[in-house]
Amino acid sequence: MITSDVPPAKEATGEPSAATRHLCTGVYVDERFRDLVIDKVCTAPHRRVAPSYGFDIVPVMHHAWRAAALNALLRMTLVGAAVTPAVAGALPTSILVICGLAFLWLLRLTMVLRKVDWEPRPRQKPKRRGLGPARGRRHPFRPFPPRRHSEKGRALRRIGAAALSLALTGLTVALAHPGHATMALQVAAGIMLMCLSIGAARQLVLDHILRASSLRPTRLSGRQRAADLQQRHVCAVYRRPRHSEDEGEDEDDLTMFTLFGDESPFIGAGELVYQWNPPMSIQLLRPGNDEAPLHEREHPVPPFQAHELVEYLREAVQLLDSDSQEVRLPTQVRDRIYVAETDVAVDRSLLPQEFDEADLRDIINTPGTKQHHFLEVVTPTAGSEFVATVMLHVSLQGRTLMISTAACVLAHTPRSFQQTEEFGHHGAMAVIWAAFRELAALPLEIQNSWRIARYFYTLSKAAVLPRDLTSIPIRNVLIGSRISVRERSAQTWSKIQLEKSDILGRMKTIERRLLRAASDFLHARDVDISEFNDRALKIINSGIFNFGDNNNFNNNAVGNEAQVGVSANQPTGSNPNSGGHQ
Repeated sequence: MITSDVPPAKEATGEPSAATRHLCTGVYVDERFRDLVIDKVCTAPHRRVAPSYGFDIVPVMHHAWRAAALNALLRMTLVGAAVTPAVAGALPTSILVICGLAFLWLLRLTMVLRKVDWEPRPRQKPKRRGLGPARGRRHPFRPFPPRRHSEKGRALRRIGAAALSLALTGLTVALAHPGHATMALQVAAGIMLMCLSIGAARQLVLDHILRASSLRPTRLSGRQRAADLQQRHVCAVYRRPRHSEDEGEDEDDLTMFTLFGDESPFIGAGELVYQWNPPMSIQLLRPGNDEAPLHEREHPVPPFQAHELVEYLREAVQLLDSDSQEVRLPTQVRDRIYVAETDVAVDRSLLPQEFDEADLRDIINTPGTKQHHFLEVVTPTAGSEFVATVMLHVSLQGRTLMISTAACVLAHTPRSFQQTEEFGHHGAMAVIWAAFRELAALPLEIQNSWRIARYFYTLSKAAVLPRDLTSIPIRNVLIGSRISVRERSAQTWSKIQLEKSDILGRMKTIERRLLRAASDFLHARDVDISEFNDRALKIINSGIFNFGDNNNFNNNAVGNEAQVGVSANQPTGSNPNSGGHQ
């Protein structure tokens, strides 16, 4: 049975995965990540939302707006505390509040400068002003050489002078207007109370994310509904790299040993770490004598269709998820169609609202189509903090079966996204600590108060733009997915440690089962599988060309009469003791 619409892992039952919880936490603890979600997902209706692997994008969008609202409330309070008294006729109060806020900002700037290592300027040689014995004499009124201060010291002195000026200004205004000084103290107390309240509210939301059985809002907005449909859609619109002539490149990159270039088309699936390079191609020959002519052994008409092999492999892999709990390998098998955004711009029929079983079979059975079908086998672990995806492509053309496989990995999110689960970072004491931590971060919020203008711009975009602009063609607008928030927050494959062996083992298990099932299918369809089994054995045992981070080529020789392992003073020729390969 071909399935075209599968919800994210665990989200169908209402329980969010660990990855969803951590991403929802990330929008509160990392402002850059929150801005990424709002700018590239919440207010980008002209781009398709990337497929979601092991998480749900809707709660992340919902909490991104909430986190932005908390920050905007505090920063609007700071701006309002400085401007509102002046508008109301209490200018001295505004001056005192501004002096206090500026003093806190200078205090933070001082702490930042003290941690920075400034590089001293190169010492300039004194200019020659004359010759003879008078040269090099000190000025009679300057018995000591002038003191030279570093750039850091001069910056700190300027900050100190500015702080002294603010203190004198505030003291003068307070002595001249004692009533306004009292009002300024009340405003400062209100700012402190707002900081404590927002810090506590943020921690309470984080505790709710940690324990809630469902993170989806009760009612979805129009943009959330569009993102929900796109993240679960069977079709993914990928972005093709720009043409080399458009980028002005003169030379090709000869260091990239991959079928897909330096940018993976499998948007949302993670880092591409595994592939068959080149793909496997098997002639459809009948079992028999190898010395028989080709026209006698080959099948002029393929004994099966490509979709039949795909369905057989799907059923074979789904059995891994039906074992007992202690030995079960959790797998999710589904179909995925990849279409280039430039092809969609030419023909919108390549991106229908939904695919039925007949449509998918036509795509699988039609080689050379612009809709590229892959059988996805997803295996999550650690609450989808690690997600490995094996993609299989099958094609029948030229009396030959072609099979290619690629694997992508999504690694764990940053520790700051998961820190709420640690000891002492949730509960009543954590709320108190978060409130005072927000108060300590007040100087930073003063520095970022200008960002309230950005909030108004973002809100205006969300209010004016339609919820989905990818369903209708727009001139000069490509709708391919640009980013995946899960990919942006994932650890790189090269820095994964103990989990790497488990992930590789899972991918090898899936690969071996796919190869074995394909061998059984071909044998049942009267196809010679000797060549297929030989190729499969080499693929299973290989470990050089398949893995994206292990493309090592040691002791290799290329070209006529090339030698490996020959020292500079050793004559060329045969060397039986050489450890290289030609």
